[in-house]
Amino acid sequence: MSYTIVLNQSGALPQVYPFSVPIDGDVTIAFSGTCWSTAANSLGGVVVFLDDAQIGEAPLFFNAASQHMALPTQFFAVTLTPGPHTITLKPLTANTISDKNDFFSLWVVD
Repeated sequence: MSYTIVLNQSGALPQVYPFSVPIDGDVTIAFSGTCWSTAANSLGGVVVFLDDAQIGEAPLFFNAASQHMALPTQFFAVTLTPGPHTITLKPLTANTISDKNDFFSLWVVD
């Protein structure tokens, strides 16, 4: 079974997504998104947090500046308890930018 946390939500980082699922145990959180970099030849991407604890990163090397790029889809193994949780997305580097033209999706897969 899978649960959508957010689907194609646009906007600037950081992004915060509260969610609740009736799951107790090990699951996978799937992340997909886009962003851009203010600097060419630099590392950028998104850091993913679950309840304020970092669970992983979606890094990408940007050859060109100011070009929106798809980040590699990432899968993070976590343990959830029933009830409310929060996913937070933050920039990986100071050069990482997102705006209304960037989109993020997250799912819980059990």
